[in-house]
Amino acid sequence: MRAKVVVAVIGAMLAASSLSALSLDDLDVNFGIIYIGTTDPGASGPSIITPLYGLSLPIQVSGPFFIEPMLEFYTTFYQWTGTAVAPAAMENAQGFLTLGTLVSFHGGARWAVSPAITLGGSVGIDFLLRFPIEFLMADQNAAADTGSGLGWFFGAARFLYPEARLFMKWQVTPAIGLVLNVRAWYPLFQLWDGQNLPFPDQFMFAGGIGFAVRLGRPVTANTAPAAK
Repeated sequence: MRAKVVVAVIGAMLAASSLSALSLDDLDVNFGIIYIGTTDPGASGPSIITPLYGLSLPIQVSGPFFIEPMLEFYTTFYQWTGTAVAPAAMENAQGFLTLGTLVSFHGGARWAVSPAITLGGSVGIDFLLRFPIEFLMADQNAAADTGSGLGWFFGAARFLYPEARLFMKWQVTPAIGLVLNVRAWYPLFQLWDGQNLPFPDQFMFAGGIGFAVRLGRPVTANTAPAAK
């Protein structure tokens, strides 16, 4: 019994020391434009281009390395084609408004190239959770399309997207940084979902700008870290 207590105490001390090594310095407020490709011949609308906005929380791990959870949102119109979900043309009053929620977990590294400029990149796994929230169709098939669309979004793990990102941060003031980024999401589920559509279908790309709000002590020329 005494040995178990000792092991538990040692485990708790190791966990506490690991957590103390983490540094939570910034809260990033992010805005961007996301492109979602489509090659489905049943689509009534073109590939999607829509605003993307959200928050992220970079956490310094060790040296240049960090982890970063993110939460982002967009809205767009989709339609059920009978076999799949595809972009809908809003002006045709077809389809349904959908809320897209991106829940992301990233790991990466960043390096200061000057006192004010940091360059970096990260990779991660994103969960794209899409929920129909409004239907523009008034016919009796709307309810059936709701279930079909929702089932397609979550079927065959179509919510799973590996992501790669590159960014540059400019420390404008000691308390505010400006972050520019480019990002790409890869439709890995095409390997098994059986739709047999080419790679650009459901491929996503975005460019964005973010504002890094300092949570800890302000960055100065003497205290600036080697990473963002």
